[in-house]
Amino acid sequence: MEYDLNYVKENRDALVDSIKKRNLDVDVDKVIALYEDVKKKRNEVDKLRHRRNEVSKNFQSQTDKDKDEIKAIREKIAGDEAEIEKELQEAYSIFLNIPNLLSLDTPVGKDDSGNKEIEKVGEIKKFDFEVKSHDEVAISKSLLDMERAAKVTGSRFYYLKGKLVKLAMALEFYAIDKLSSKGYLPVEPPFMLKKEAFKGIAALEDFEEALYKVSGKEDEGDEERYLIATAEHPLGTMFMNEVLPEGDLPIKFVGISPSFRREAGSHGKDTKGIFRVHQFDKIEQFIFCKPEDSDKYLNETLSNSREIWEELGIPYHILSMCSGDISRPTYRKFDIEGYMYAQKKYRELGSFTNCTDWQSRRLNIKYVDKHGEKKYVHTVNGTAIPIERALVALLEAYQRKDGSLEVPKPLQKYCGFDSIE
Repeated sequence: MEYDLNYVKENRDALVDSIKKRNLDVDVDKVIALYEDVKKKRNEVDKLRHRRNEVSKNFQSQTDKDKDEIKAIREKIAGDEAEIEKELQEAYSIFLNIPNLLSLDTPVGKDDSGNKEIEKVGEIKKFDFEVKSHDEVAISKSLLDMERAAKVTGSRFYYLKGKLVKLAMALEFYAIDKLSSKGYLPVEPPFMLKKEAFKGIAALEDFEEALYKVSGKEDEGDEERYLIATAEHPLGTMFMNEVLPEGDLPIKFVGISPSFRREAGSHGKDTKGIFRVHQFDKIEQFIFCKPEDSDKYLNETLSNSREIWEELGIPYHILSMCSGDISRPTYRKFDIEGYMYAQKKYRELGSFTNCTDWQSRRLNIKYVDKHGEKKYVHTVNGTAIPIERALVALLEAYQRKDGSLEVPKPLQKYCGFDSIE
């Protein structure tokens, strides 16, 4: 796949600024220098081909000198083309690590301490008893078994059982129905992706250590594959190397899939329970749209999730994520953090990101506008419900003094019960 290196030259200053604010080390000027050298060499190759054709056209009258010149030109072309390919691959390698531009509204900060709370929603309930942690509640009711999962699979895996399984499925159907009614098409995507596709949808240098690589014998010529870390990845790559009609936009998906993450670097964090695990289910919003609409749809995905948490009765706050705490594809990002009663603090329940054309440039996804011009689409994604983390929030927020658990009303019609005894 070829990448648009001219974009780097055209946006050089803004990209350098973005890299600085993100505390990254990416050599934009190296890409530009390689690109200029490639263009120069390609021009020289074109001249050599023209000269070769001139000498070759009078085949019958060719002298030994002509034949020697043709041979020398062919060797020179082959050498130049090899250098061009080498320089292109070096430029592409750097290009893939160049981050997106930053929205002017993105706070500048070194790390998560620079994130800004912009709104707090919902009243935190007062309990007249000590709230138990979600895992203590679930294990005591034989709804969760992490010891046996660790025995057969390893740490940070689990067995869900009984009514907790039905409650998890109720969350899924609830979110799917809500988003379907808003024009989102339900999609269950592949649970694996080729490396080439991952390189387009995410900054693999940052993300690869979090992925599970699929091992085993593959058919000859098959590329290596990775288990997906979120439905965003297979949904966003669906139209790789395609040109979409303008009339098809926006395309709105609600993705339903498991997610697999090694959680590298999180040793010692959230080791108890199911808040941070290697395998989890998530309902994801993903939108392909025209460039002028991406900010609008970013707000829409955020609004959809706000509606969900308010209906489920989970207090939350919204963070505007800073430059040092967002991924390379991100132009603008918000997080929703829900209140966890046992921990007595807000924890992440969803992220909402406008990636503008960062992903589509790498995946070569365009649309044809009304003037017949091809343009890169914009991509937007946002969490609807992370199932396991939603269960954590519900198990802690809906405890009763007698030890039973209330089921939020929006979920009762899906799971078939209103409480867990």
